[in-house]
Amino acid sequence: MDELIFLNDGSYELDAGAYLGIVPKAIWSGYFQDRENKIRITTNVPMLHINNMHTLLDAGIGNNFTEKFNKIFKPVKEHDIEETLTNDYHINTIDKIIVSHMHFDHCGQAFSGNNLFKKSKLIVQKRELQAYRHPNEFTRGSYIKNKITPEISALNGSTRINGNISTIITGGHTEGHMVTVFNINSKKYMYGGDLFPSAFHIKPYYITAIDSYPLDTLRLKKKLVKKAINENISIIFNHDKDNVMAKIYGKPEKPELEFQDIKN
Repeated sequence: MDELIFLNDGSYELDAGAYLGIVPKAIWSGYFQDRENKIRITTNVPMLHINNMHTLLDAGIGNNFTEKFNKIFKPVKEHDIEETLTNDYHINTIDKIIVSHMHFDHCGQAFSGNNLFKKSKLIVQKRELQAYRHPNEFTRGSYIKNKITPEISALNGSTRINGNISTIITGGHTEGHMVTVFNINSKKYMYGGDLFPSAFHIKPYYITAIDSYPLDTLRLKKKLVKKAINENISIIFNHDKDNVMAKIYGKPEKPELEFQDIKN
């Protein structure tokens, strides 16, 4: 039977202003607890088990932390997807890793060199791969250069991966950011990457300050929220520790959420 399994790869601290952009603290403080204006965010990693193939949507934060990285982001490995997959699910190989973008907290395990990921195919937008390899002054703090061990499959725009999985290029957050839409057991899902990092960010204009092209983010968020409402799609949030998935209803400009249980 096909399955959607939710994994976690630990958490780290991020500046509240970077994560919440122009949203005033008077609004976000009701949803997030900060420590010296820093927020601890988690890394939810969906795994699709379809037709006996294992596909990760993003690859967490990994384990390759320098002293400088530890000082800035203070990572905590409450969970590790490599350990969970090996010990709890007895999985030896991940077939595909579809990365929404190549910021350090979305492709960390792809750099691990672990045998679990060595034979994986890393699926990424060509524009995102170029942005990763040639960062500018604004983006280089979010891209951490490491050796990529999996085989790379670079996409040119929105692409159907197979009959169950499609990607939609969005840009906005990064040059080649994309979301993944998939169906399992007749239910539709959307993994939003950092266009929808948390349930709080479902409102179109709640955009991170890290977004390279925020007006593109705004435009695509409106479009994707409308799609989710019209097609009864559940949205999965990568960085939300309390609410990992929700159904969206109401109006696209003022969406409402119905949170869903992620237990299988």
